[in-house]
Amino acid sequence: MRCGWGVLLWALAAGAVALDTTDHTAEAAQPADATVDVHAQESLALALEVLEQYEQAEGRAPGRQRRYESQLKTYRDISWMIPGIARPYAQRAARLFMRAAGLTDHVGEQYAGGRAEQPAAVRRAIGTLRELAAGGHEAAQFAVADMETYGKYGSAIELGSALQRFQRLADGSGNATAQYMVGFFYAAGLGGVDAHNGHALLYTTLAAIQGHTAAEATLAFRHLAGVGVPVSCERALGYYQAVARKAVAHYRAGPVMGRHMPDYRVRLADDHGGAYGVRTGPYSLHKLVDQRSFDELLQYHQQNALKGELKACMTLVDLYYHGHRYAPRNFAVALKYLRQVRAQLFAGPGEVRAGLAPAEAALAAQAAAMLGVMSLRGEGMAADPAAAQAWLNAGAKLGSGMAFNALGVMHQQGISMPANRERAIEMFKLAAERRHHGGQVNFALAIADVLPDVAHENLKRAAEGGHILAHFHLAELYAPTQCGMAVASYKYVAEFGDWLHSPIPRAAAAYRRGALDAAALGYMQAAEMGYGVGQLNAALLLETAGARLSGNSSAEYRLFGTRAAHERQTLAYWTRAANQNMPDARAKQGDHYYYGRGVARDAERAAAAYTVAAEADANALAMWNLGYMYENGDGVRRDFYLAKRWYDKSIEANEAGRLAGHLALARLCAKYMWAWLIGDDVGESPLFFAPRPVTREEEEAAAARNDAQAPDDWEHAAAADTGEDSQDDETAEEVDESLSGNIFFIMLFLAAAWMFLPFR
Repeated sequence: MRCGWGVLLWALAAGAVALDTTDHTAEAAQPADATVDVHAQESLALALEVLEQYEQAEGRAPGRQRRYESQLKTYRDISWMIPGIARPYAQRAARLFMRAAGLTDHVGEQYAGGRAEQPAAVRRAIGTLRELAAGGHEAAQFAVADMETYGKYGSAIELGSALQRFQRLADGSGNATAQYMVGFFYAAGLGGVDAHNGHALLYTTLAAIQGHTAAEATLAFRHLAGVGVPVSCERALGYYQAVARKAVAHYRAGPVMGRHMPDYRVRLADDHGGAYGVRTGPYSLHKLVDQRSFDELLQYHQQNALKGELKACMTLVDLYYHGHRYAPRNFAVALKYLRQVRAQLFAGPGEVRAGLAPAEAALAAQAAAMLGVMSLRGEGMAADPAAAQAWLNAGAKLGSGMAFNALGVMHQQGISMPANRERAIEMFKLAAERRHHGGQVNFALAIADVLPDVAHENLKRAAEGGHILAHFHLAELYAPTQCGMAVASYKYVAEFGDWLHSPIPRAAAAYRRGALDAAALGYMQAAEMGYGVGQLNAALLLETAGARLSGNSSAEYRLFGTRAAHERQTLAYWTRAANQNMPDARAKQGDHYYYGRGVARDAERAAAAYTVAAEADANALAMWNLGYMYENGDGVRRDFYLAKRWYDKSIEANEAGRLAGHLALARLCAKYMWAWLIGDDVGESPLFFAPRPVTREEEEAAAARNDAQAPDDWEHAAAADTGEDSQDDETAEEVDESLSGNIFFIMLFLAAAWMFLPFR
C-alpha cells in the first residue's frame, strides 16, 4: 500500500517529487512511526486528488475557457502629445474609462489567476498540504511550493515563499526539480531576489547532473547563446544530445511508427495579428482567425461533409487526426468521417470501386492509407494488423506514399507477415520516391551502410519537412565533425519532441483560463530553455502586464517587485527572441532602447535595431521609425533624404499605413522647407522634386528587358534607341507625378506654418 500511494503521489505532482528510497528496515521496529508515515502519505494523496479534480473542473468550466485578448494588446506611449498641465487629468480620465470597461481594476486578478472563493473541500485540502509541509514532509513541501509558484487551486502566487521552500528542498535532500526551480528563480530574478547568473548556473547544473531534462535543455541554450557563460558549441552539443536522445527514445516507445508530435506552439501575438496588431508588418496577419471564425469554418466543412462531399470529409479527417489549436486531436471523430469516405469509394475492406475519377482515386488512396495506419496503430479502434494490411495494400495500389511506408514497417518488423528486409527496403524506396518523410527516413536508415550518400540526401529531404528522426540522425552524423549543424538538429529534436519536459502546455492552459501571471511564468521557463516561441510569448505577456499595471501601484510588477527588473527581463526576452528571428521581436527591442525601458535610453542602438528589422525583416514600423529618426536627427545624423526614403519604403511595405506615411511625409516637407528658409544644410538637390526612387524589382525588370532587347543588328539597334527615348518619357512622367503628388502637401503645410511657427 505504501508503494502504491507513492506512485499516485508522484503522478499527481507531475513527476516532480522524488520517491522515498530510504532503507526502511529500522521502521519495522517502530510501528508507530510507520503508521504515522503511511497516514501522512494517504492524507497527502487524498488532498492532491481533491485539488487536481477541482483544477480540472475549473479548467473545463465555460467561463474559464477564454483568453483575455484585450489584455494582450500592446500600446505606444502617446502621453507626450498631451500638454504637461493636462497630462495628469488625461491619464486619470483614461483609467476611469478603462475601469468602466472592465480593463484595469480586474487586471491584477486576471494576471494572478485568483478566483473569487475556494470551496470548503479545497480549503481543507490546502490546509492539509500546509500542515504536512510544516511537519517536514518533502512531497508536501514540493506540492505547496508548486502551488505558490503558479497560483494553483485558486491560491495567490507567492513567489518569495515558493523560493524558500524550493531552496530548502534543493539544499536539504538534493531534489532535482527543486534545484532546477531555484536555478530558474535566480535566472529570471523572481521571488524577491536579483537575477544572478552564478547561482542560476550552479543549481541548474546540479539538477542536470541528476538527469533532469528541463535543466539539461536550459544549460544547453545557455552555452549555445552565451547566457551567463562563455559561448561553447561543444558543451551545448553535449546537453542537447542528452535531451534529444531521451526524446527519440520516448518517441520510439510509442505505437508502431512512433508517437504523434506534441501540440503546436501558439504565438500569442497571433491572436491580434502580430505584436503590433493586424496588418502592421510582413509577418502580421491580415485577418484574425479566432475561435468564432474557426467554428464558422468548421461548421461549413461539416455541412458539406453531411452532403457527402469527399473533399470536406478528408479535410475533417486530417483536422481531427492531427489536431488543431481550436480542435483537439480526436481519433473517433476522424474515423467517423473516414467511414463516410469508405462508404462512397470502396466496395469492401481494401476493395476500390471501379471507374473512379482521378480526383476520387487520389482521395481513395489517402483514405485507404489512413484507415490502414489507424488499424495498425489502434487509433479510434482496436488494433487489427490483418485489416491494416488489406487497407494499406489498397492504398499502395493507388500510389500512396503513406501506405508504402506503413507496409515497409510491417515487412521490417514482421507484423502480420514474415519479416522481409528486402521487401521492406523496396516499400521504403517507393514511399521516399513519393516524398513521404517517414519513408525517406526509413529508406535512409535501411541503406546507410551501403549507399551513405543516398541515405544522407534522403535524411536532408525529410529534415526539411520537419521529421524528428531525420533531424536526430543528421545530428548523430554531424556530431563528431560539424558541431554547429549537429547542435541545430539536436535543438530541433529537443524542442519539437518535448513530451517529457515542456512547460508550454501548462503555460498555454493557464493562458486559456486567464491566469496570465502563471502563463508568463511557464513561458519564461520555456524562454530559459531556448524556445523562440517561449521568449516571444514571455516578452509579450510581461510587456503587457507592465503597460496595464503601471498606473496601479497596489498590483504593480507582481513577479519582479520593481519596474526596472520587470522591464529589464522583458527586454532580455525580446532580444533573445530577435536573435532567433521571431516576428516583430527586433522592432520591439528597438522600442525598449528608444524609450529607455529596461535599459538606459540609447537612440543609436535603437536605430541599429530598427535598421536590422527594416532590412532583414522588411518591418514597416521599423522603416517608419527610421524615417522619424533621420527626420529629427535622433540617434543618427539628420538626413532628409534618408528620412523620405524610409517613409516611402514603409508605405510600400504596408499599404494599411499609407495615411500615417503620407502625414509623416507632409511633416517632413514642412520641416525641410523651414530648414531651407533659415539656411540649414538640407542637401544638394530638392527633396520633393526628385523622381520617385526605383525599386529593386523595377531595376531587375528593366535589366531583363535590356537583356531581351539586346541589338544584334542595325534594325534591332534602332528599336533599342526608340525604347530608350520612351524610357526617358516615362522618367519625365514620373517627375511630373512626383511634383503633383507632393505639391498638395507642400501648400498645405506652408499654410499651416503660419499657425505653428517657430518650428523646433
